[in-house]
Amino acid sequence: MNTAAVASLPRRFFHGWIAIFRHLLPPTAYFFVAFNLIVFTTNLLAHNYWFNLGSFMLASTTALIVGKVVLVVDKVRIIDKFRGAPLIQPILYKTIFYSIVVLVVRLLEKIVDVAFDAHNLDQIYRMVLVDFTWHRFVAVQVWIFVCFLLYVTASELNALVGDGQLRRLFFHHRSSEYGLTRRQHIRALTEISRLARDTPRERLLDPATPQGSRLAELIDRLRRRNA
Repeated sequence: MNTAAVASLPRRFFHGWIAIFRHLLPPTAYFFVAFNLIVFTTNLLAHNYWFNLGSFMLASTTALIVGKVVLVVDKVRIIDKFRGAPLIQPILYKTIFYSIVVLVVRLLEKIVDVAFDAHNLDQIYRMVLVDFTWHRFVAVQVWIFVCFLLYVTASELNALVGDGQLRRLFFHHRSSEYGLTRRQHIRALTEISRLARDTPRERLLDPATPQGSRLAELIDRLRRRNA
């Protein structure tokens, strides 16, 4: 085996784990904050105390499960079924898809938990369908759906305007200075997409046609803005 290839294996392994961690961190951190905020406010309203270790551990574990689900599901090609469609379609599709996968994982986790404590199938059936607090399970699943809806909406908007642009808009740019140019950028890209969809290639690339002239004008405008 090539010595250089052997030497590069640890480096590739390290970079692979870094890539996985960077993909896993945003959804896990988001759901960690969201779930613990829900638990915190619920404790204040319903139980009149500030902190409960069991609830904190449950919320944190659920956030980790959700983060791993996002990591795995994002590798499945079917998750991008509505790529390029109006935003409402990929947002709702991904939200429902993620929520169903998390629901299945939570159910399996609960059944496995019960199976370790039960001694036979009848006891498993009774513990799952009779003794289990389904109203709490459903309430958590509703909040998971809402949190996924917000997360996917932000992710799709970030992908639409350019990766990292939302972060720059929120933390680096003044909105009064940035709003107009951002709107112009989005409108130009939208018009280019419409021209590419509705115009034959020969007419689009011919600067003598109205469509080709408009395309050149839009591209020049984007180049001036980036410069």
